[in-house]
Amino acid sequence: MKNKAKKIIRNILIGAVASIYNSDAQAADNSAKPLFEGLNGDDKESAVSALKNKIIRNVLQIKKNGDTKLIAGHRSHMSHRSGGGGGGGHYSHASHYSGYGGGNSRHSSHSSHSSSSYGTTYSAPKPAPKTYKTYDLGDRTLKSGLYGNDVSKLISLLVSKKYMSSSWITMQNGYPIYNARVISAVKRFQKDAGKAQDGVMTSSLATTLENWDESKTTLVLGIRILGYNEAAELAGNDVNELIALLRNAGFPPDPSKLKYNDSKAVFTKDIETAVKLFQAYNGLTPDGKVDETTISKLRTIAK
Repeated sequence: MKNKAKKIIRNILIGAVASIYNSDAQAADNSAKPLFEGLNGDDKESAVSALKNKIIRNVLQIKKNGDTKLIAGHRSHMSHRSGGGGGGGHYSHASHYSGYGGGNSRHSSHSSHSSSSYGTTYSAPKPAPKTYKTYDLGDRTLKSGLYGNDVSKLISLLVSKKYMSSSWITMQNGYPIYNARVISAVKRFQKDAGKAQDGVMTSSLATTLENWDESKTTLVLGIRILGYNEAAELAGNDVNELIALLRNAGFPPDPSKLKYNDSKAVFTKDIETAVKLFQAYNGLTPDGKVDETTISKLRTIAK
């Protein structure tokens, strides 16, 4: 093949690669131009013979007469581009790119739909209204008489933060009810937290309760079972309350043997003895444990 023909073929290949970056309109205009202008005789015959009926990278086809044809796709709601030496494809609302020679491929797609194109407007369905079974804590302000899933979660928090005993819970329709016991517990928490003591649980107050440090809780008698434990002494305001009840019931512990951590009384061996005496005298099991039964009896007699 003569040098002039080789030069023309090289230019054709370069032009084919460059056509990738042209618009479809430009490609359509160029597709009908003969690329062998200026060649005659043997030169043109050699060039056509070398390239006839070949498709260059799915982009350019050389016809027998030396004319070129751009292999272009169509436009639709989908698009497909093939790269790596050739250009052409179809376009859509989703796109596909693939690279040749590099061994890598990249796919990207997106789709969108606007109902306005069909003359309608789409509205998301409204969520079903919540009921006492589906309320989460913070969805509504809780107060006396309410019950439901959110009240259940509140009471679980009050028990874990030592403002209530699980034995104080009253149920209604399968859920705890916000009764006087709960109101009292909420008021004690509000006092500890420096809030207005109205017994109403708001969303912001519930968040404060969730993050509350239970070591700051003011304990009341009945929240926990009290008993003597030499290895781990119990101390708290509930022990102070117990001492006052024992005294009023006629079974006071020895004042000289009382022990305090700050202002909180410690449940000592002497207090345990006073509890056992009270239990034995009143027909209870003298085990020294201050449970609901013992507390109830103490309160009845200490009036």
